[in-house]
Amino acid sequence: MKRTRSESLRLGVLFVLMVGFFLLVTARLVQLQVFKSGRYSKIVERQSTGKVSIPASRGMLYDRYGRLVAKNVAGSILYAYPHNERELHHVSGYLDRFYDLKPGTATKKYGLAVEKFRYITRRLSDGDAARIAAEAPRGLYIRQESRRAYPFGLVGKQILGFTDIDNKGQSGIELSYDSLLAGRNGWADIRRDGLRNTFRVKETALVKPVPGESVVLTVDWRLQETVEQALQAAVEKYNAQSGMAVFLDCRNGDILAMAHFDPQERNRQRPTKLRAVTDQFEPGSVIKAFTAAGLLDAGLVNFSDSIFCEEGAWRIGRRTLHDDKEHGWMNFRQIMELSSNIGIAKYALELGGENLFDTYRRFGLGYKTDCGVPGETGGTLRRPSRWSDYNIAALAIGHSVAVSPLQVAVGFAAIANGGDLVHPRLMLGTVDAEGYVRRVSESERSNRVINETSVDSLKAILRGVVECGTAMPVNSPTVAIAGKTGTAEIPDLKNKRYFKNRFMASFAGFFPYESPVIAGVVVLRDPHPITYGGHTAGPAFRQIAERYIVSNPDLFTVQERTLVAKASRLNNTVEAPDFIGRDVTLANEMARRRGIILRTSAAEGTVEWQYPPPDRLLLAGDEMLAAVRSATSEDLAMADLRGLSIRTASAFLHHARIKFAIQGNGRVVRQSIRPGVIVREGTVCQLECRPG
Repeated sequence: MKRTRSESLRLGVLFVLMVGFFLLVTARLVQLQVFKSGRYSKIVERQSTGKVSIPASRGMLYDRYGRLVAKNVAGSILYAYPHNERELHHVSGYLDRFYDLKPGTATKKYGLAVEKFRYITRRLSDGDAARIAAEAPRGLYIRQESRRAYPFGLVGKQILGFTDIDNKGQSGIELSYDSLLAGRNGWADIRRDGLRNTFRVKETALVKPVPGESVVLTVDWRLQETVEQALQAAVEKYNAQSGMAVFLDCRNGDILAMAHFDPQERNRQRPTKLRAVTDQFEPGSVIKAFTAAGLLDAGLVNFSDSIFCEEGAWRIGRRTLHDDKEHGWMNFRQIMELSSNIGIAKYALELGGENLFDTYRRFGLGYKTDCGVPGETGGTLRRPSRWSDYNIAALAIGHSVAVSPLQVAVGFAAIANGGDLVHPRLMLGTVDAEGYVRRVSESERSNRVINETSVDSLKAILRGVVECGTAMPVNSPTVAIAGKTGTAEIPDLKNKRYFKNRFMASFAGFFPYESPVIAGVVVLRDPHPITYGGHTAGPAFRQIAERYIVSNPDLFTVQERTLVAKASRLNNTVEAPDFIGRDVTLANEMARRRGIILRTSAAEGTVEWQYPPPDRLLLAGDEMLAAVRSATSEDLAMADLRGLSIRTASAFLHHARIKFAIQGNGRVVRQSIRPGVIVREGTVCQLECRPG
């Protein structure tokens, strides 16, 4: 059939269009696949793949004896990410029903929107998590997240600080050592389909997370709890506004406890500062110990000489210096023991302002100690443009100078250890990947602040302050304490004068006097009606010292086997089981399973007491002691105490209400009451101990 001219023309046009279309498609494919392949490959990769962050595990915090004081616990978070309007509608309706909200409230409350990530809650209970996982619509998701927990609650919280919702340190040790504790997050690859549904997550991370390092602190958490309890009791008993305290090992500067108590912050979960380090106060007569150090070193003290103390009032220029009592002639020892302002001021005038100022500088006043707590104050110690007699007198008795409690404790530690200023520290070391404690360098004694001859005399004087001076309420039959009291008027900064009825009461000292180990200070702000430091802060110091000695009877004679001292493996620790109320056979089996040796007072019966108490951290292979009482008798048999520490032995004897006397130190090698003998209340047992 012959086509017409018109039909041939239409076919030609159609052919040209088809060829042109295919040429255009081919050209476009070449352009996309060859010339722009790299660009569009990146777009595809970006749209169909992604990365998810793998949070790093935050490092743990331990005290010096291996007690876990900050740990991580797994928790669930709930978040919404609806991909379309349908998912948004379902998610909003579900949340309204789940949280008993009015219809439509969830969208506004949580800011829900398509393709928008929104947290619903980051503290989801296990029960709610299980329910949501079973019934939640698409667009609502649950994810596991690590969060910080503090096993000891509020004890030591001012030191530890806290972390925010993202596990970043915000105060205290958590902030100071955040770079060590935080670690580095990792990344994993994910794949999505065309509907944006995740269908593959690589099990192997592209970048593995690096866990944070665990840190071992110098703090003894048992002493920390003792200090906090005693401080709170003192503030409440003496009606003080607040209190502060610091205790450290005077031999090396390890901070063992630091705390402040303010009734208005009683249950504060997120403390922002530690006032014992960040706040300063005028120390008053406590500083006379440092003044005395300068006088003794300068050779200005003759213990046989006396100075007239003006019967309580001494005119210096246009001002009058007062004593609390009308003292007459007194020697230097009496001036210190009875805390005469006039007597110490007269001595200070002989020393001179510049020498007195330099003495305080040597003791670290006016400088930050760099102990590791954020916000530390360096105190205030300024050299006046002209040294008047009153300037010197005021400085010598603790006015015109401001210090932190930590600075005072460090200064008294120098007196206690024989004259060397120590650098206080809060960090003993870190824990390496294999679980061993990697200690930081030993704390160094920076410089000698008082010579050996002078320091012996000063220590004897400070012991006299407690035995027969202003600190007699501090004198203890349990432990020999030496120190100095302080009762300083509080400055009225608004009117540029001092309050006449408001005082900072303090006591700083060290113990045991014969061979000092612990130095510290307790400060109470505005106690009333009793205002004297020796009668308020002093008894609190004594209580802390006595409780510490009782709980650590062999601490000062034998180096205990501690987690830090032996660089033991942290993953080799176990918790002491709770044996109380269990049959002794079952108790022995429980101990065997945990790798603990259990020593019992009898082979049959029920455990009524144990040491250490339940949940205390022990090293595998450690020994525990249990008191066992027979079901048929109320009598208690004597345990075999040989080989045990004085602490463990004395704990058993206290439980059995047995009086005891100790000869020697270290571990028990002989006991006057044989094991297995029935004991009665009031029985006396002699223990012979030797180091070992």
